[in-house]
Amino acid sequence: MTNSIKELLSKLSDMHSAEQDRLQKEEKEGENFNVFSALNMCSDEMRLHSRLLATLFNPKANHGLGNEFLRQFLVTAIKVDDNYITHCNESIAERYIGEVTETTGGRIDIILEDGKHGIIIENKIYACDQPNQLLRYYNYGVKQFGENNFKLVYLTLDGSEPSPDSFGGGHFDFIKLSYAQDILGLLEGLVTTSPQKPIHRTIKDYITIIKQLTYQDMDTKYSQSIINEAIDNIDATSELLMLEKQIGDKLRQEYIIKPLIGIGFKQRQDDNGALWRDLNDYYAIVIKTDDKTYWRNIWIGVTLKEGCMPLQKRLDCFTDAPTSKYPYGWSWISDNEGNNWHDIAQYPAIGKEEVLRWIEKKISEIEACFKN
Repeated sequence: MTNSIKELLSKLSDMHSAEQDRLQKEEKEGENFNVFSALNMCSDEMRLHSRLLATLFNPKANHGLGNEFLRQFLVTAIKVDDNYITHCNESIAERYIGEVTETTGGRIDIILEDGKHGIIIENKIYACDQPNQLLRYYNYGVKQFGENNFKLVYLTLDGSEPSPDSFGGGHFDFIKLSYAQDILGLLEGLVTTSPQKPIHRTIKDYITIIKQLTYQDMDTKYSQSIINEAIDNIDATSELLMLEKQIGDKLRQEYIIKPLIGIGFKQRQDDNGALWRDLNDYYAIVIKTDDKTYWRNIWIGVTLKEGCMPLQKRLDCFTDAPTSKYPYGWSWISDNEGNNWHDIAQYPAIGKEEVLRWIEKKISEIEACFKN
């Protein structure tokens, strides 16, 4: 092994250790718990993003922040006086403005208004633009407030441009904002204000979600640091990448297949390389994949070696229903997690013998079922 590869591996090992220490510390202290992740709402444009932002904008809401978020939004993001909107009328989120036509109607994601001025926000997380969408909302603003008394905002994760279809052939001004910089900056400023209130915990969780969606979280930063280190040592990185297949072959052979052969399994080339071991005179444990090139989508089951097929009955050691070949059911290896032994992301689990331990445990469960 060349010195450059040793140095690269040493640096990556140190970075990995530091990252694992960080993750363990966060796990121990409960920092990884996030209410929005727990509720599976991270990318929900309306139920999370529009409604939460609308609530923070609203000085009348019971978050205890008054008009601070609205004021900072006006001054910092919209570039108007902080009294451009003095209060917010009701129906801030998802306001219905009529049946959709070529030039009018639809539902505005967020609208801030006080009777004199308005701010119409089209909020995009992953949804595509609708035909004439910005044109319809612009026309609503002109009708409600007058041409010079409102701002039209196009808010996306990264500050991307609206599609041409959204303008419907119209030409009008709008403000382009992003979660990655504009909203995140406002929230990070807000969360440091004193005294700390219950809403600050919610805002911190929301900041975490935005960083994840915009690739600014710690996991992404760690990945980027690995990439930078690999590029800085590109010769050593290239050597390692060229050996990826050999590394994978050795891992699978040394940490899964050989140990299974050592406890009585035989690899049958007449069955696509499947691993078989006799359970008794009639049955055999089979570890198999239909993929003729890779060990992926792998399952374990018990099949009949000879004689009549027994009645089908799923045993407790298997998760999936019986089939004609597996009358007692079957299970994906690792419960369908990590059952692609050619996936580089699974190499650590293979090298640490986690995959092998799972298989050995499942074999013991199968043997117990048949003894009973």
